[in-house]
Amino acid sequence: MKKLLLSGWKSLILSLAASAVLSFPASAASIHGEITDVNSQKITGWAWNKEDTNDVQTVEVHILQAGNPDPVKYLKATADDFSQELEDEIQDGWHMFSVKIDWSQLEGNDFKVRAYAVKDDKYYTLGDTISYSKGSGASSAPAESTAAASGTSSQSAAASSTSAQSTSAVSSGSLKSLGIFTTSGYCGCEQCSKGYGLTYSGTVPQANHTISADLSLLPIGTRVQIGGVIYTVEDKGSSVNGNEIDIFYSDHNAAQAHGLQQQEVFLVQ
Repeated sequence: MKKLLLSGWKSLILSLAASAVLSFPASAASIHGEITDVNSQKITGWAWNKEDTNDVQTVEVHILQAGNPDPVKYLKATADDFSQELEDEIQDGWHMFSVKIDWSQLEGNDFKVRAYAVKDDKYYTLGDTISYSKGSGASSAPAESTAAASGTSSQSAAASSTSAQSTSAVSSGSLKSLGIFTTSGYCGCEQCSKGYGLTYSGTVPQANHTISADLSLLPIGTRVQIGGVIYTVEDKGSSVNGNEIDIFYSDHNAAQAHGLQQQEVFLVQ
């Protein structure tokens, strides 16, 4: 009887372990893809889980206006179309996505386009951010680089004044690489910050400016450049430790869309 009970417990434990393995969410490193084309009518690309090729990816495309860190339009697609070119590249062509876009509905001429694979409320960045000009009707080279395994996560379009500030810092040789950090996004909502209206340092948090960091590594007031944007450490978080940085966004959707990204961080001296 004792042997039967032990055998039953072993079977149960093995069964639970197998279930846990099967239900474990895809890691950021297993999700691959990119935007392949942005034109006057549609946005196309691919998304693929290399650890489970039968896992069809849900894709969310974010359209941002130049100079505005928050998306002005969200588009959703399923990556289950076939492409012979993709078949030749990864030996599995059934992972393309395509979404229609009417640029005339959007104000302005210059945009940035990002794509994410969305799984279990986590966002995984697909390739690079692409620039698109309504006037030319064509996309250009990546607007900014994002880590391949990132969830990326990302706050792109910095205001022109911030870009100029970053360029000045680079040209004057006043940047020092601190290495690769894991970056994430947060906002001032109840879920992210318990509704606190102020940072740990007592300032009002601002997008494209405020970050939370491990204060033993980056003290309050430290200025760093991430992805071409200069931020100031004004906050801390209980889950932000070591080479981790939480970037403030003005709304929750944008913060979530950042996901987890591996980005090089530069100290502004």
